[in-house]
Formats: sequence, C-alpha cells, structure tokens
Amino acid sequence: MAIRCYIPTTLTALRSTLADVRAVAPDAQGRGLRGEEFETAEFDAMCIAAALAANAAFDPADADTADTESGAEATPARRVIVAYDAPESSPAEPLTDGFDLITVAEVDMTRAASFHLDEDLVWDEAVRLGQVTGVSAAEDCLGASDLLWYDASELPQLLADAN
Repeated sequence: MAIRCYIPTTLTALRSTLADVRAVAPDAQGRGLRGEEFETAEFDAMCIAAALAANAAFDPADADTADTESGAEATPARRVIVAYDAPESSPAEPLTDGFDLITVAEVDMTRAASFHLDEDLVWDEAVRLGQVTGVSAAEDCLGASDLLWYDASELPQLLADAN
C-alpha cells in the first residue's frame, strides 16, 4: 500500500531528478478516514503543500536565472504540487496536528498521480505583487486561488509549455 502525499516543488526543480524531498500527507489516523472526511484530509494536505511550494517558489535560490545575466531580476520558479504515491515504508515525522512530513529519497515519476499548478493569470499577478509589495502579498494571492489539475501523463507538455 502507498501513502498519497503532496510534494511542494517548482517547475524548475521538476526539470531535474527530485531527490530527498519532503511531502505532506494526512497522518496515520487521517489516512484511516473514509468518505468526505478522508477527502477533506487529503485536500488539506495539498493546501499545506501548496503554501510550502509558494514559499519555495519565491526563494531566490530557486528562481529562474535566465534573465539574471542581462541584469534583469530573476523570475520566481512557478510552484507545483505533485500528488505522489510514496512507499508505505517512507519515513514520516509529525508536521502539525493531523499531518505528517513524508521523506521521499528519490521520486519515481511513474508513481505521480497528478500535478497542480496556478493559472497563468494568477501566477503572473502573484509575481507582480511579489516584486511590488513583497513576498507576503504574493503568497497571499496564491493562497486565495485554486490550483489547476493535470494528469501525470501531461508532465512533458507542462515542462515544454513552461519554456
């Protein structure tokens, strides 16, 4: 049996092999829920991962640096949440009440169920806000929006479209 977890990352990071990542999942009690309660726990885990991905996206160390050689400001790398089926043996530690951080040594993309990204307009607005008023405003903008769902088979197209 696998643990469905949500990996907070960026499109930039997805272009390389993801290794030693930490993902958010409902804790053992949450994974034992059924019906709407289980779906709510899963959705909440994805929302926590989305907030972590927003933090990572606006981390200067993970910005797209294509424009920095010309002196332009680096653009934050677009956030992505990967719905992933981690092996049940994956190490876990408590994150907050009801949720664990799952450590995944190496991400096997064949175990990815889906990818979740911001709409282009929402992302562009968050980047603008981040540059004008600061990272907190950008994170607030992203926190107030829904993410788009993409099937795992769409990853090559997502990466191609991001270029």
